Amino acid sequence: MSTRTSIPQAELVEIPSPYVEPRVAFQTLEPRKVNNLTLIEGKTFLSTTVAGDITPAGAPDVGFFHDDTRFLSYLEMKVGGHRAVVLSSSTENTFVSQIELTTGNITLRDSFDLPENTIHIRREQLLGNDVFFDRFTFENFNLAPVDMFIELSFEADFVDVFQVRGCPRSAHGQYYRPVVERDRLSFYYRGLDGMLRYTVVAMQPAPAHIGERTARWDLKLPPLKRFHIEVTVTPMVEGRRSVSSNYDFAANLKRRRETYSEWQSLSTIFSSSHGVFDAALQTAIGDFHALQIPEGDQCTIGAGIPWFATIFGRDSIIASYQALALNPQLAMDTLRVLARYQGTEYNDWRDEEPGKILHELRDGEMTRSGEMPFGPYYGSVDATPLFLILLSETYNWTADDELMRELLPAAYRALDWIDRYGDLDGDGFVEFLRRSPKGLVNQGWKDSWDANMRPDGSVARPPLALVEVQGYVYEAKYRMASLLRAFGDTGRAEHLRKEAADLAKRLEKAFWMAEPGYYAMALDDKKRPLEVISSNAGQLLFTRVLTRDRARAVVNRLMHEDMFTGWGWRTLASSERVFNPLSYHRGSVWPHDNSLIAHGMALNEFRRPVLRILTAMFQAALNFRDYRLPELFCGVQRRENDEPVHYPVSCSPQAWASGALLLILSSVLGIRPSAPRKELNIVNPALPDWLDHLHIRNLRVGKSRVGLDFSRRRDRTFCNVVDIEGDKLLVNVAFKK
Repeated sequence: MSTRTSIPQAELVEIPSPYVEPRVAFQTLEPRKVNNLTLIEGKTFLSTTVAGDITPAGAPDVGFFHDDTRFLSYLEMKVGGHRAVVLSSSTENTFVSQIELTTGNITLRDSFDLPENTIHIRREQLLGNDVFFDRFTFENFNLAPVDMFIELSFEADFVDVFQVRGCPRSAHGQYYRPVVERDRLSFYYRGLDGMLRYTVVAMQPAPAHIGERTARWDLKLPPLKRFHIEVTVTPMVEGRRSVSSNYDFAANLKRRRETYSEWQSLSTIFSSSHGVFDAALQTAIGDFHALQIPEGDQCTIGAGIPWFATIFGRDSIIASYQALALNPQLAMDTLRVLARYQGTEYNDWRDEEPGKILHELRDGEMTRSGEMPFGPYYGSVDATPLFLILLSETYNWTADDELMRELLPAAYRALDWIDRYGDLDGDGFVEFLRRSPKGLVNQGWKDSWDANMRPDGSVARPPLALVEVQGYVYEAKYRMASLLRAFGDTGRAEHLRKEAADLAKRLEKAFWMAEPGYYAMALDDKKRPLEVISSNAGQLLFTRVLTRDRARAVVNRLMHEDMFTGWGWRTLASSERVFNPLSYHRGSVWPHDNSLIAHGMALNEFRRPVLRILTAMFQAALNFRDYRLPELFCGVQRRENDEPVHYPVSCSPQAWASGALLLILSSVLGIRPSAPRKELNIVNPALPDWLDHLHIRNLRVGKSRVGLDFSRRRDRTFCNVVDIEGDKLLVNVAFKK
């Protein structure tokens, strides 16, 4: 199928906006459906109901999006004026859906009732080259011909992703009357940024009747015969590169499958004695492929669907860190992209400073018109030290000297940002304070407005020094000391090592709470500790800032029932007055948070709780579509026969949630690479009691490819080196007490 994408300027007629602001339109809508079908191709994605429809019209969790704009806000198929009945629906690696439908009991035009389950409808949806394909096959299993009509309805509201997330606007651009042709509908909108965006809906065969928002086919279908309709939806932006002219469904599906197969061939292969666990890992691996966003010659990781399909400093870094055992190329590309956007000036509107790593990059209308500061925005206090941590760990996996020499200037600038701009008041801690009127109030990973509260329920005032951020800074300086020494800068290396040691002492003095035996979540603007039990301190475990005794104290406290739900660790203890298991950050369970805490426990050789969290996270995943862990779920205590309580607007897939199982698994297996020394260390490997064996193939360490077999016999896990390809690599399997 081909489609014309020229702009018939003379035909455009202005009309009022079909879009109503979220505070009115979405007031009575249900939350995001956990079973929505999601297809992804970089910054283009489709979210539909299980029937393949985009309904209700304008709902915040459904639509066809491209480059931070919704190009289709309503799509519904009806047979004889009625919705079809869903028999089943599934997706293949987030690029194609297959939906099986039938008709219910409906009255036809010749006045006899059509028996239910006699018309089979197969609906196939595909994303390819930023084009949305919607293909229908109708088959008649009645003994007589059936006369019926099929309707497809469409709407395009062209709202910016910030509007979808609930940001109201006082003004919008100009909408135009849809242009109707024999076999297509075209919707047009010129935004306040001056850009014309338009959606071309092409249909084959041409419908019998077509209006401004509805197409209708009148059909007489003989017994055991089929009728096909194919629709393509193309998002277009004036002045930008046109999408591919390849509108062949089969060819695009073949290309997507081949691209995915190539990704698999370059990535680590996991297989185990538990088929469902393998399926959960495959879902995560598929998500990492789908969420890649091309950026120049590299691909970085988008944060998640539906609201975060773009580059996020913190999210992209953590997801890349989690996926190092899967494919270190993701981290290499992410580092290069983030270095390209590293801050260069002091800019209040964007919360930018020289050397700072971005928080979020957007290209939609509200950003381009100056309504939002996200092109790019730098309001993240932790992305910069996390960038340095990822750089160091990527070198451990790759020993890529060329990459390090390329990125060392960015690393020096990041270190300078920590000391010159991160420490706002010279007390040795890194704090955040919003300067942009449209920026984020809270700039740690818990960035909701009420994330940082005192025990009495009052909201802590910034500037805030978050405890985990001090750990990140310690780890960044500790790691960079080793890295810079390896590359010849011994003077800066010694200085960084001393700064890290001093920071550890200050952290202990300022954040340790003697009575509960735990660390405060943050220091407020008056340098008073927020004395609540939270997951923030758990992330200190992977930063090596803690002594052995303090690490044990943190681990023990996290395993209390008020922190451990049975599904995972809460962000805030249920014993706190401000606890709310249904909130975004005050008691919910975040898989990525759990993975970093578990990773830290494993690094400190606390294996038993890590095995427990691996089991809990996997069991939680069993309750979500395709065994995919969502962005978060509610922190309700688990009881026998319970399921995890779904959070109403959780994103899925979310990159760092998809990476959670990967990081926890590699942590319990004790996989610790040292590619510069041409070594791979396997330290105290452990498998949970529901896995008898786990096979790993094509694990990339430096220029080597490793095959490992892990097997469990009672309480002992053994590791066997199957093969090593490429450069020589020494594999050490160590069992420490």
